[in-house]
Amino acid sequence: MIFGIVALILAAGGTAWFGAFQSSRLHQISEDESLRMRLVECRTSISSIEQLFGDEHLVLGKQADIQSKLRIECARFSEIGRSLEMKQGSELNQWLKHRQPLAAPVSRESLQLMVVDMDGMIEKLSAKITDEKAQLTASLNYYLVFITLLLVVVVLAGGKLIISSYRRSIIPLHKLSERLALLNCNLSESLHDTAEAAETLLNGEDPSADMRSVSESVASMCHDIEEKNRKLDELHIRDEKTNLYNYRHFKEHLIIDVERARRFNGDISLAMIDIDNFKNYNDRYGHVAGDRALARIAEIIRKECRMTDIPSRFGGDEFAILFPKTDRATALDISERLRNIIYAEPFEHESKQPGGQLTVSIGVASWLDDATDGTSLIVNADKALYKAKSSGKNMVLAFTREV
Repeated sequence: MIFGIVALILAAGGTAWFGAFQSSRLHQISEDESLRMRLVECRTSISSIEQLFGDEHLVLGKQADIQSKLRIECARFSEIGRSLEMKQGSELNQWLKHRQPLAAPVSRESLQLMVVDMDGMIEKLSAKITDEKAQLTASLNYYLVFITLLLVVVVLAGGKLIISSYRRSIIPLHKLSERLALLNCNLSESLHDTAEAAETLLNGEDPSADMRSVSESVASMCHDIEEKNRKLDELHIRDEKTNLYNYRHFKEHLIIDVERARRFNGDISLAMIDIDNFKNYNDRYGHVAGDRALARIAEIIRKECRMTDIPSRFGGDEFAILFPKTDRATALDISERLRNIIYAEPFEHESKQPGGQLTVSIGVASWLDDATDGTSLIVNADKALYKAKSSGKNMVLAFTREV
């Protein structure tokens, strides 16, 4: 472990140093090449002007034109005059550094001397760039040798560690894995089947201590995971107060069942249930008594529903029952039976309710008679419920277009 950390530090440090060195050298090479290109461009410009000269003095008009061109070229390449490669005090240095035109009359020899100075600088820079690139290549080779040697040392040390570990740990673990393979070959994808397979092995003929320990761990783990998954599933789909399905689970089934009915031209019915005068009951006797009444009504709903039905708490004191593959008449029969059972059920403090009973109103809507999608099915069942409550409560009504 310590050796690995040291090797990692060496590799990181070497890589950081090499990266910084390479970046510095590349930056220097880039600057030198840029200066060389500027010198070559300046030399080309001066040479082209130098060609305009003859051995004799030029006329004043021609000299003025040349002076103007020199002034422009001096401005273009003035930064070269500040370079360390420039010979200080030379005519070329003074011209570029101070952006001054050459004194008239301009001689061809003056410009030729400038060209010679530039040729010397260009040659010197080329040699410098070549040397810097050689240094860059050499540093790369040194870095590769360093990394290669480090890897060789790490591989040798790691190999020794692996051999030692194999002798002390891998061989015993391999013997244990041969026994586990007998169990693994018979494991099902199901957690339940996996636990049963492990328990069967425990009841076999004289299992070893190692196998017993592993089998007990596997069986216990599978049972724990299975139980936790069951509880998570229940928490995900159940309403905490009533233990009915929650609104999210109801909506998921509504979407699925409507799509199935649409595809196979089947039936779906929906009953919306509301407890009559429940706000008055809650306000008068408190939320604790209200929650008890709510839970009891939910228990009746759950018991009276079929296995295929989806009884849910829609919200507040309102419930919804989804009846897959069920026509309107059947849904009305189930709803009416449910209403009668709740009406006959004794509830705490119900004698003070209107009519002396705690009752429910129910509205029913069906696919495809009353709705064309899940949303309209809910809306129309709710309209039927509202009609039942406004017509005296404690009744079951089916949706009609006149509602």
